[in-house]
Amino acid sequence: MSQTVYVIGAGVGGLTTGAILAKDGFSVKILEKSSKLGGRTATMKFKNHILDNGFHIMPFYKKSAIFEILKKLGIESRLKLAKVDKIAFHSDTGFHNYPKGILDLLKLSLIPLRSRISLLKILLPMAFMSIEKTEEWDNLSLTEITKKLDSKTNAFFEAVCMLAFADTANHISLGEFARTIIRANPFKGGTSEFAYPDDGGYDSISKVLKSYIQEKSGSIELNSPVKKIVVVEGKVTGIITCDNKLLETNCVVISYPAYFAINELFDKNIFDENFIKQVNRLNKKTAVVEVHFALKSQIDTRQVIFPVGNHYTTKGIFFISNITPAVSPPGEHLIIAGTPIDPSVADDQKQIREIVENMKKEINEIYPDFKSSLLWERPMAWKLVESVVKEPGLVWKSKMPHEVPGVKGLFFVGDSTISYGIGTDSAAHSSILCTPKIQSYMRK
Repeated sequence: MSQTVYVIGAGVGGLTTGAILAKDGFSVKILEKSSKLGGRTATMKFKNHILDNGFHIMPFYKKSAIFEILKKLGIESRLKLAKVDKIAFHSDTGFHNYPKGILDLLKLSLIPLRSRISLLKILLPMAFMSIEKTEEWDNLSLTEITKKLDSKTNAFFEAVCMLAFADTANHISLGEFARTIIRANPFKGGTSEFAYPDDGGYDSISKVLKSYIQEKSGSIELNSPVKKIVVVEGKVTGIITCDNKLLETNCVVISYPAYFAINELFDKNIFDENFIKQVNRLNKKTAVVEVHFALKSQIDTRQVIFPVGNHYTTKGIFFISNITPAVSPPGEHLIIAGTPIDPSVADDQKQIREIVENMKKEINEIYPDFKSSLLWERPMAWKLVESVVKEPGLVWKSKMPHEVPGVKGLFFVGDSTISYGIGTDSAAHSSILCTPKIQSYMRK
């Protein structure tokens, strides 16, 4: 039996897991069905601009799980990062600075002083809470504490949720929100800083990890979909590829949504029916409409703007070229505008076009030079999978476990696995939690 660990999926979860295992001397092979690395963080070139699959930033910068892994591997210097710290709100009264810490809330001009004090009374105790305490709130909605606040204070919460979760406050678990505030608290070793690869393209993280894995004699095979995982008498014994080739192995790590894998890659009767029902409840999605705009002139020097108010369709405007000019050719500027939508809207081209037109109108109201500067636009509608869903009852310990009872040698990381965090940081944190279990199994 091969002592090679096979990882299915070359997203952030699969690559971080593969890199940690390779560092510790394990033979690693990663199989990726698409032609690109990075999963949801893959990038593409379009008219000489680097376009991300959505807007991504490294949350909490050097305190992030991704950065922790890069330091563990000794390759953090390979990833050049640009800080994302020029963030502001825009309301009917103009621009207002985004608070970089709890105490900055007292200077938050977006809301009246009395409301700032009320907001501080909510967030300050939360920032010093234990992670264990926040778990008591995992089944509650964030709106439990925001529903009695004034509209301008609610607008602040909506903006934070857009930055952290790409979703609206009514979809966010109060426990998950509290963990985000804790991780941003400098008095508990956290930070509120964010970063983006200075070379352009969020998949720079994946490229750094790929190089490291290959240096450690690991391999990554693109365009390599898997047909079946073979389980005999409760143990993993191999993988069957889509060209019916058998790859013998006693350890398989799945780094894409568990509800897909459980239903697609295994013979029937491998898993208990009740377990399959439990996994299928994770098949939840959120969605966004995002539009890349290329401009011939710079319309703002800030990096991120949150339009606040119920009358705005646009919930975030991200000036990628202001973060790093590497994403655009000289003289041109790249921005992304986004808004959360119902998943059903993502398949309706007419509704998407209406949303895009509303967003363009709103951006031009904020920046009167927008339309005259516009070179081209590229709308996208994304259905985001369960890992980014942070709604009540679908966070932290209610998600997919890293190991499945009754099947030895099978592990899950990244999507649908037990880990707290924001976006891709959650996938990296899942790897940190899961790899010791894989290592222990392989050494036995």
